[in-house]
Amino acid sequence: MRKYFVTSDVHSFYNELLKELTKKGFDIENYEHILLFCGDLFDRGPDSLKMYDFIKSLPRERRILIRGNHEYLFNDLLKKDLPDGYDYYNGTVKTLCDLTFNKYSNWHDLVQDKILDEIKEWFLSDEWIDYYETNNYIFTHTFIPLNIDPSLEIKHMYFVDVKNLTYKENWRESTPSEFENATWGCPWKLAKAGLNKTGKTIVSGHWHTSDFFNNLKNLKEKYDEQKNNPIFISKKYKLIGLDACTAATNKVNVLVLNEDEL
Repeated sequence: MRKYFVTSDVHSFYNELLKELTKKGFDIENYEHILLFCGDLFDRGPDSLKMYDFIKSLPRERRILIRGNHEYLFNDLLKKDLPDGYDYYNGTVKTLCDLTFNKYSNWHDLVQDKILDEIKEWFLSDEWIDYYETNNYIFTHTFIPLNIDPSLEIKHMYFVDVKNLTYKENWRESTPSEFENATWGCPWKLAKAGLNKTGKTIVSGHWHTSDFFNNLKNLKEKYDEQKNNPIFISKKYKLIGLDACTAATNKVNVLVLNEDEL
């Protein structure tokens, strides 16, 4: 029986990912073991090249790659004449330099690199998807696309109050920009507002799970986002959160699901 190892927001922390995968029983030689990444594989951490080589070493049928907001940032960077400030502080420029072995001192020479052509082709390929749906789950980076009040000038979900959002029956038919906007929302706020009407559990990353516990559970003591970010699972809200805030905690969360659970 196939076994799915689901994680998110590993942000180039290769050693931390491998440590948790080993702990959960992942075997790179086992054809029945599938890796499912809910976005944000790169940026911020020290080992973008190791992460890239590891993912590409797996047969394509054993890896499921969902775009996160950082994948969208990377794709946007590849199209620019020069990086913006946020491309530096989000770690996107660092990822690009790491993947091209830091060979260049100027942007023009870097973007002409043949290595970059290979990387660009992969990042922009149809292997990357916006969600992965099964009988019981919707795996995505943050949440499904939603309807945004058309009277609002701001369309970016990060800046939109939940009261101005409604469930979108045909969310699967959303445009690429709507899927991109959806990667910036806050999963626990959207679930708490009752915006998951799919009948399925949404599995998300993007937002450190301590916030899920602090806002969706009746806790006597608050979780610390720098320390306590275990996997969050709620039957009430039909929501699973995976982001361990790895850059602060040096931990990665991996959810293991058997094929018959999906």
